Amino acid sequence: MAGSDKPGKRAHGHLNSDDTENQFQEESPPAAESRSRDHLPNDEPSTAHSGSEIDQLIQRAEATMTVAAAWSENFTRLVQLEFQRTLSAGKRIVLFLLVLFFLAIALLVSLCAGLGLLGYYLFESVYIGFGIFVLSQILIVAGLLLSINSLRKLLGFEESKKQAKEALDDVTALFKQAD
Repeated sequence: MAGSDKPGKRAHGHLNSDDTENQFQEESPPAAESRSRDHLPNDEPSTAHSGSEIDQLIQRAEATMTVAAAWSENFTRLVQLEFQRTLSAGKRIVLFLLVLFFLAIALLVSLCAGLGLLGYYLFESVYIGFGIFVLSQILIVAGLLLSINSLRKLLGFEESKKQAKEALDDVTALFKQAD
């Protein structure tokens, strides 16, 4: 074996069967070691990779929570601003309705006065003009009272009460039949 570089080879270049087994046994452990070494480095990046994935997921969750907290704060502020705006607009509407109420009364009185003046002009009598003025006001008040009376019938929950009573009667009848 003077001229061979590898064990198990003869000088002639022929392999002996014993030498083949020795060579296979000598090569096997390094191959097994290389396979196990190849397996270990794959585990380390996998662990590092899953660790970085977890870190990324945690960062995403923290970013999401930050965005959600900011959105919640902004939404709350928006609701407060809209509530203040609604309150301000409501106050103005009430003020305008109050002014409108008095203007409507003044308009009705003016219309009645105009009718009275027209009656005075046509009949040339102060009494007839004043009578038309008063009669027109009475008709307006009567019309408003009739409207209020018809609207009063719509107040309450009469139909709901009737339906609830019918349902209660039906349930009571079912229990009486079971006895």
